[in-house]
Amino acid sequence: MFNQRQTEILRFLAEVQFARLDQLAARLGVSAETIRRDLKELEQESAIKRVRGGAVFSGLRANEREFVKKANSNHQEKSAIAAEALKHLHDGEAIAINNGVTSMALAHAIERSGLSLNIVTNSPPIAVLLSQTDQNRVFLTGGYLRKHNKSLVGSLCGNSLENFRVDKTFLSVDGLSIQDGITEYNTEEAAVLRRMLRIGREKIILAECSKFREVAFNRICTAEEIDCIITDWNITAQEMAPWQDAGVQVIAAPQRMPDYAHAE
Repeated sequence: MFNQRQTEILRFLAEVQFARLDQLAARLGVSAETIRRDLKELEQESAIKRVRGGAVFSGLRANEREFVKKANSNHQEKSAIAAEALKHLHDGEAIAINNGVTSMALAHAIERSGLSLNIVTNSPPIAVLLSQTDQNRVFLTGGYLRKHNKSLVGSLCGNSLENFRVDKTFLSVDGLSIQDGITEYNTEEAAVLRRMLRIGREKIILAECSKFREVAFNRICTAEEIDCIITDWNITAQEMAPWQDAGVQVIAAPQRMPDYAHAE
């Protein structure tokens, strides 16, 4: 996880592509030695590449963890969040759901529920799963396929989302911060998530409590732009309080045994 100063270095390098060491030190008001340490850590995460006199933006995913690693962690929390999210769904509703491991957990819960829904997604695996039941109507966005995590992104994806309006948008995200808002590591994914939020009347974030301590590279929206966060039982009252003060409902799913299989 990057600290706030390292996140600002990444944002600046993404804009200018190359920055000198002294330029970064002056911009952030710290010593050159501090910047050297930050750049070393960022390079270890494949976020930037150090070069003589400074650093360049690497063009990689800026600390986006491998999807398979996400899929193999916190099964119980994801299952609990999915079960709680299912309580917010009613027969006949239209929903949008993005690609993601927690989103896939929700898809499994929907598939078993018997609910009849209209579903818009940028996830081919989620679309295939939910289309196996006769009661669901599934709409898969256009776009090009990210081999990394099997999601559809790009302008075709964003444009196709504009054709829909849904009752609820469910987003699985990388980071939550009351100061920095809802964040996502991959720039293309973040653009899709912004479009998904716009088409939903009710905007619901699905995130394990560990995400409350993480700030990713791209901001999707501010706290004021979402209605509800569904997280797990590990969340503390102190972590919930600033979101509730901002008018966001925070629901802590109770602990339960995992009951879904990861399909991705």
